[in-house]
Amino acid sequence: MFLSFLLFFIGFLLGISLPTRYKILGNVNITPLLEREFGKEKLSFSYIFENNLKASLLLSFGGALTFSGLTFLNLIFNGMNLGALFYEALTSNDVGTFFLLIFPHGIFEIPALIIAGAGGFKIPYELLRFALGKKEEILTEEDAKEFFKLVGISIVLIFIAAVIEAEVTLKLSIHML
Repeated sequence: MFLSFLLFFIGFLLGISLPTRYKILGNVNITPLLEREFGKEKLSFSYIFENNLKASLLLSFGGALTFSGLTFLNLIFNGMNLGALFYEALTSNDVGTFFLLIFPHGIFEIPALIIAGAGGFKIPYELLRFALGKKEEILTEEDAKEFFKLVGISIVLIFIAAVIEAEVTLKLSIHML
């Protein structure tokens, strides 16, 4: 779990620091992109849940299938996205809005991603322990139970986060406009 948190946090720090090194020259109008990407039909509970569920499953099962490669990259990039958003809020003196719009659902979504990441590291970790002679069986029933417990907890947290994001966060953002 600590490794998942550490990678997410490193990604967050990268997300904050990279925009200071790479500047976009001139005004860029991203409104059409945002409207296409985040239209009203895409802000529903089902869309939010499905998107976050895919990320969670990619972190856990993808990590198990790629010897943690996808888990590693996914945790870094998710952290970078949050860090870049935080940097933008920081530079526009809008940190309060950032926390108001991230905190309600983020308190469930971020731990869900970190827990799914821990699941993605679980199977490769156990395989490595077996290869190094630290355990007698490749994967035990207990290893599988722990993996699926992490995945299950992650899915429950993703579900709660999606409900809050669709029902609370989106209403807050509309009210703030």
